[in-house]
Amino acid sequence: MRDRKGQKGHAVKLKDIGEFGFIDKIKHDALIREYLGLVGIGDDCAVFRVEEGKSILLTTDMLLERVHFLREVMTPYQIGYKALAANLSDIAASGGLPKEAFVSIAVPEDLSLEELLELYDGMKELARKFDVNITGGDTTTSLQDLVINIALTGEIEEDLALYRSGAKAGDYICVTGFLGDSAAGLDLILNHRKEMHNFPQLIKQHFTPIPHIEQGRAVSRSRLANSMMDISDGLASDIRHISKASKLGAILYEERFPHSEEFQKYLAEFNPDYLKTAIGVGEDYCLLLTVSQQNYARLKEVLNNLGHQFYNVGEMAEGEEIHIVYKNGRKAILELSGWDQFKEH
Repeated sequence: MRDRKGQKGHAVKLKDIGEFGFIDKIKHDALIREYLGLVGIGDDCAVFRVEEGKSILLTTDMLLERVHFLREVMTPYQIGYKALAANLSDIAASGGLPKEAFVSIAVPEDLSLEELLELYDGMKELARKFDVNITGGDTTTSLQDLVINIALTGEIEEDLALYRSGAKAGDYICVTGFLGDSAAGLDLILNHRKEMHNFPQLIKQHFTPIPHIEQGRAVSRSRLANSMMDISDGLASDIRHISKASKLGAILYEERFPHSEEFQKYLAEFNPDYLKTAIGVGEDYCLLLTVSQQNYARLKEVLNNLGHQFYNVGEMAEGEEIHIVYKNGRKAILELSGWDQFKEH
């Protein structure tokens, strides 16, 4: 029997090891027979070869009321939209095209039929935008909170799928959008609600983000990037996933972090913890990727020509530590670890 006790006989809890420590533990001995997939636990999507030259992507995300959203501040439409957006972003992270969604939902007694249908309207709106079928799922009752779980399939050419594990030392670390807008929007919603109307883009980015499917496809089809994932837990957390999977360290440069005009306005008005807001909360749902220095200009041109953003925020390095170079030139180990739902914040 596995020893689940910590020091002095106390049971180890999830908050002691965090979400990603838990994932590390359960993936060992999880394969009962030969695994036919190309990648499994630990990446944004599982990847399965289904025929010569083509692979199926599979991802799933669960959203729980009072953990991932608050019904008192989000409309049912926004909740449904964002639930599907989180899954679509995982498909984008592999460079694929989304296909079929399976929605399972646990419905509390106080949620009306009208609200439930509005929730699905939010999903359907985003599904239409990216040509996704809502194919099936399951429905049950909940004693208290609303729970939504979506499984989403996608397709990609076998040799184009991108993973977290492909980064090389010297690669530039790049992002395909602004950092911190969603985190700032959340802070406005929770703590500065009377000022929300002055920051419509920050609020929109938090409630109804647009997954970077087109950007992901462009990156994978260019064959120029070495690794990729989406930013859901914040750059401070997600760069650690690429670093761990690729067995490398990283250096981030604070002065290179891209921000929107509204984010700059928000900083000036409310003076929040800058680093935590910019890279420590997440739900940016842009893409984080690495590309060799030789291919950087070509990939930037590919994305810019399609009207998309592309920013260099650092580079991969030998070793295993994550460093940050602050605006004043000081270099230090990055202590901020980003969002982990099981750890205290």
